[in-house]
Amino acid sequence: MTLKLGTEIPGTSAEGNITTIWVPAIKNIKAPTIIELEAGTDISNYVMLGGWSFDPSQDTVSDQRENTVQDFGAPGRKSAGDISIEVIDNTNTEHEEQNEAVTIMHEGASGYIVRRRGMATDAPLASGQKLTVVSVKCGEKKVINPDANTMIRSQIPLFAQAPGWESETAVLTAA
Repeated sequence: MTLKLGTEIPGTSAEGNITTIWVPAIKNIKAPTIIELEAGTDISNYVMLGGWSFDPSQDTVSDQRENTVQDFGAPGRKSAGDISIEVIDNTNTEHEEQNEAVTIMHEGASGYIVRRRGMATDAPLASGQKLTVVSVKCGEKKVINPDANTMIRSQIPLFAQAPGWESETAVLTAA
């Protein structure tokens, strides 16, 4: 099939269409349940625009044969890369009671970052939705020096841990 020149391809704005949830426990990261996600904390309102950094990569296993002049390859080890999340930080402010992201993702905390793209943040969780699920351990909070016209915020480094991650390949299940 070829795409006809001039065919308009629709797109979906990222604005308001990303949900981020901190989940304390997930039994199977390939098929998290609605109950597991509802036991988590929706931190979407704390995450800064562009504040999610997750850059998985995969090495190549070299496959060089002596009977050919071509080099081949196979999929190798995967890395989650440098993972972090930049969030609103209400420490010492009049809004200190609304500081869940910083509070639950304290240094040493383990859990799962679950992200859903392409649907309004207030759309309900439903079976069949595709998710990114990353099992992480939190590092030391890094206070971000403010620029003009910015909110007080911090960056939390995250470290991938077993069982690893599913990059928009996890499918939400009802049970």
